[in-house]
Amino acid sequence: MIICIDVSQRTKDNLHKLLESGGCRDYSEVVAVAIENQLLLQNQASGNSRGLDTTGITLQGKRLEERTAGIGSSERVSGPLQVPVLFSHLGPATKPSTLAPYPSDSFELGQEVPVDRWIFGQHNKLLPVKATCRALARLMASEIQGNLGLSKTASEIASEAVKLGDYLRRLDETSGAHRDDALSFAFPYSKSPNGDKSRLRYANQFVACFTTQGALTGLPIELKLANRDHSRTPQILLTEAGWLFAEARNPVLDDGKNGRHSKLSDEEIEFLLQHIRTRVPAEAFAYNTVLKAIGQGANTPEKLDDALEEYLPKRDTKPFTRAFLTTQRAGVLSRMIDLGLVRRVRDGITVSYTTTATDLGSLPNPKQAV
Repeated sequence: MIICIDVSQRTKDNLHKLLESGGCRDYSEVVAVAIENQLLLQNQASGNSRGLDTTGITLQGKRLEERTAGIGSSERVSGPLQVPVLFSHLGPATKPSTLAPYPSDSFELGQEVPVDRWIFGQHNKLLPVKATCRALARLMASEIQGNLGLSKTASEIASEAVKLGDYLRRLDETSGAHRDDALSFAFPYSKSPNGDKSRLRYANQFVACFTTQGALTGLPIELKLANRDHSRTPQILLTEAGWLFAEARNPVLDDGKNGRHSKLSDEEIEFLLQHIRTRVPAEAFAYNTVLKAIGQGANTPEKLDDALEEYLPKRDTKPFTRAFLTTQRAGVLSRMIDLGLVRRVRDGITVSYTTTATDLGSLPNPKQAV
């Protein structure tokens, strides 16, 4: 028998989660089990459970509600918004035996890296990276390890990021944070007029996706905090650095801090700076180049674009545009601001920049200089 039903995107996402958990073979079995569970509850409430077939009410030895109440779900209680479980602190979670290898690199540490090979400018915030690493760590430590297919996992994390986005927007409203400093910047949220597009953007930019050329991209990948494994069907896993970053406490996700505080803890900042210095040549070169340029007087958006143009390759066909340069500059500055290397100073509508370090290696934690 074929029955067509209309479901919300949230219900569809939850259906995917149930299938990924391995408890059901297909949508039909999920629906059948849900019907049997609902019928059982109604009969129990009325005191009439005689004659009811309950053989389908368990999924591989676990009740359906136990499956859906675990990793990747928000607390099922009414009340104020809160950080979804998927992004909460790991606690005593044991590091899995299998971690992803570090992505390969085309550049050596200290080598000059042209602006077009810097991390893409739209990959511009580090709190979403923290959230993704935390989510991957929880999934890797859960019962579904070994079933972290790239596209499904990215979709699941992006769907949960909507709930996190709602929570962060509430914090931003309370703190009155400027848009550039908002915790919720780059996160999807439930009332977005472009809900599906914003979830897809988060999945592609702040989890991972394959480009049309078959390369794996996304800010956690570019920062070498995550990578695919070597299996025939690619899974996305944390690297050693990604797991350590996920373990560290975060002031927003774990301590309820709002936009008036740092998005990252001192521990997280020091860890990322050391990781970038030693493993991410393009990002390290970009930071040092920007710090040097600002130190030499290129302390406004226009002046900094002029200074960075020196590192933009010249092409006879399809030359790089000024808009591309601006995007790259804005992206690296945003990541540096999250790490405390640069501060944005506003005077009305005029924006300028100051630095807290002369180069990437000059301070273990630039926020200590503020």
